[in-house]
Amino acid sequence: MQVNDLASVDPNVDYTKILPIQQKRTIAFINHFVMNTVSFLNNFAQSCESRLMEFEYKLQDVEASLLILESQLSSISHLDSDENVTKPETSTQQSEPVKPTDLDLPEVKDQETEKTVNDPNLQRFFKMLQFGVPVDAVKLKMQLEGIDPSIL
Repeated sequence: MQVNDLASVDPNVDYTKILPIQQKRTIAFINHFVMNTVSFLNNFAQSCESRLMEFEYKLQDVEASLLILESQLSSISHLDSDENVTKPETSTQQSEPVKPTDLDLPEVKDQETEKTVNDPNLQRFFKMLQFGVPVDAVKLKMQLEGIDPSIL
């Protein structure tokens, strides 16, 4: 470097003798920088979104495979018989006396269940149950779609 190159750094410089910066050139540099930055960010966002969609599709495939596997496992009879052995029998338990208010509740519940079974939005969940999909999987699917799983 020569000493003349550092003339603008000298504190005794007379700024009236220095030529002004060309505004058109500065604007061109700023526009070029902004355009490159925006195109980079757009490409980056698009890349991230496509990778996220691929991951979501893979996750859906895994979820579907898990549901199929769970339904196949539930169809195995000797696994169900092991579960039945560990469950206590209901016939040995004493039943409580029936109150008159308890007699009214099943009618109301029957009407509510009849409404929910006939609801076209919920029919596919009941079909999933009929085809052997586990209740927990159906409840999870209902939660994902924003439906209250306590209806089941």
